[in-house]
Amino acid sequence: MHLVDNTTHVQDTCLMVKMSSKTVDWSRFGLASDTDQVSETTRLKDPALEEGYYGGQDAELFAEEKGDVPWWKSTFFVSERVLFGTWDGVFTSCLVNLLGVIVFLRAGWVVGEAGVPLAALVVLVSVVVVLTSVVSAVGICERTRMESGGIYFLISHVLGSQVGGSVGLVYCFGQTVGISLCVTGFGESMAELVSVPGMWAEKAMGCGALLLLALINVAGVKWVIKVQFILLLLVVLAALDFLFGSFLDHSDEPGVTGWSAVTWTNNTSPGYTQGTSWFTVLGVFFPSVTGIMAGINMSGDLRNPARDIPVGTLSALGLSTVLYLVFVVVLGATVERKVLLNDYMITEKVSALGGLLVAGLYTTTLSSTLASLYGSPRVLQSIAAENVVPILSPLAKGKGPNKVPVLSLVVTVIVTLIFLLVGRINTLAPIVTMPFLATYATIDYAYFALAMTADMQRAREARFRGQTFGTPTFDSRGAAGTTDLDHLFPERITHKKVITKTAASSGSSSLVSSPDDHSSIKSDTDHSTKEEESIGSSIITGEGVVQPTGSIGGMMGISNKPSHWYSYLCNRWISLAGVGVKVAMMVCVHWAYGLITLLTTLLIYIYIGQAAPGGHPGIANEFVFLRWLKNSFLTCIGQQTAEYDQVVVTPLHPGVEVTANQLTEENEDFAARSRYHQCTPGQALPDLPEPR
Repeated sequence: MHLVDNTTHVQDTCLMVKMSSKTVDWSRFGLASDTDQVSETTRLKDPALEEGYYGGQDAELFAEEKGDVPWWKSTFFVSERVLFGTWDGVFTSCLVNLLGVIVFLRAGWVVGEAGVPLAALVVLVSVVVVLTSVVSAVGICERTRMESGGIYFLISHVLGSQVGGSVGLVYCFGQTVGISLCVTGFGESMAELVSVPGMWAEKAMGCGALLLLALINVAGVKWVIKVQFILLLLVVLAALDFLFGSFLDHSDEPGVTGWSAVTWTNNTSPGYTQGTSWFTVLGVFFPSVTGIMAGINMSGDLRNPARDIPVGTLSALGLSTVLYLVFVVVLGATVERKVLLNDYMITEKVSALGGLLVAGLYTTTLSSTLASLYGSPRVLQSIAAENVVPILSPLAKGKGPNKVPVLSLVVTVIVTLIFLLVGRINTLAPIVTMPFLATYATIDYAYFALAMTADMQRAREARFRGQTFGTPTFDSRGAAGTTDLDHLFPERITHKKVITKTAASSGSSSLVSSPDDHSSIKSDTDHSTKEEESIGSSIITGEGVVQPTGSIGGMMGISNKPSHWYSYLCNRWISLAGVGVKVAMMVCVHWAYGLITLLTTLLIYIYIGQAAPGGHPGIANEFVFLRWLKNSFLTCIGQQTAEYDQVVVTPLHPGVEVTANQLTEENEDFAARSRYHQCTPGQALPDLPEPR
């Protein structure tokens, strides 16, 4: 009997060993065969096997090289989210937008119309106008949180979703017209290169380039950045070719004199043609600098937007300004005025290698289009995701880990094709100028309102800090004085915490003489303080500015102004002056287009208010510009102004008879309800049953 039992036990043990041997990891003991090892392809496909392998994640840029899959079977589209930095993301995107088709095709016309000094003034005014908006946007990025959405998030986070939605849609419209401007320039130059005259040949080539770049955007942000690097290199080489070519002999080219003092003198004074003025020239050149916000529009694909956007954007603007002035000076000193006005391809004749400059011209149109096709659909996608315009809600969908806005891209391409088929460069340029001026003016005002709101918060905190309250240990309102209003208005807790810490530090203002004598009270207070910190939305910094700590604070907080080499440019008064300058430019460049842009923005603002009235009000909603103007005027004439609304409430209205009426009406619907809200004096309320 025992022998049978032992035999059965041995058989069961052998069976268990056989079953378990199928799952034993023999590679731990060095006994695994080559066929048992997991291939590299399997490791890339299985996230569970990626521990200790490139930090537990697949390295995006080397995904195809690590696998043993043949290259023709590799996935050429983005397989996981890719983030970029200052130079590979912001600087590249901004520079390829700033060196656009206007510089290569209309720089000579600008010099011929305005003359060298006024043409340089056109460049400097355009740069200064966008610089005020850049530093305003940088100031907002540094003092608040920054998410995906670019220009739309920047404006809506500060001024509210209603303002952000209306201005964001106008900005997207300007971007689409700007894209059509770039591809129109590409079509003009390409048709001249292949000697195929005709307006429709130019438009057909522009349409083909637009569709090709749209497909690259669908492939993902990684391919957009890769293509931008190549295009940027060609653009820089073309600019250097133009500069070096100006020192060569071009006597065989009519109108190209080389460096000549006579030519410089003749091109110094303006020579406006009929119907052209300095503001007209400014309106044509200004679209070349409107791509400065390309880095902000890719905020959702940056590692650290608050650090990458300022350095990359300002560096790109500085380099492009130098190149603008180089083009103006070289053309003004080497080409006669008649040729400047009539030959749009004069930069090719001045360059050393005409083919290289033509290649740079093609690539600059393609690079600007590529960057605009990247930014504009993402702004439109963010507007649709916030549901501020319900009709655009289907455009919020994205493809892949980077949420590529395919539907928004399709809408952008369709609108671009419409303007491509109906317009030309000199016609489209003033149209592009107006939406960008309106957008940049809004950004300037957003930073001004943000800075003024921070001052209002600082003054309010100082006012609450000067008040005295009792100890937070015992109160009729509950532990540490928290009430239902504290949950509705978290800033009340902030005020109490500041006052409580001040009161607890002095022995005269606290009922508890020693924490050791009342350990139970101390523990309760500490517990309630921790709850307040988890509920409270913000803390007070050394300068009295509210900084975010929790979820609500992250949405409503305004941090201190950081100290960087560009911080002195982030000034609220510079931003306010920028608002006035941009509005004046809209009137001077083309008052009809400017008025249409403002009216369109106002109509969209009213529509959003009716369609989505419950939108985010913005973190600067405390500041009202008209109220600030009124208070500033009263201060100038010597009158005192209140920082908050003051209401005088008297116990009785003098000279007015006051009667008490019942608040609730009696009817059959509420016959069973007791009349708790009546005004009859002396009637006691019924006893409420005790809770079980």
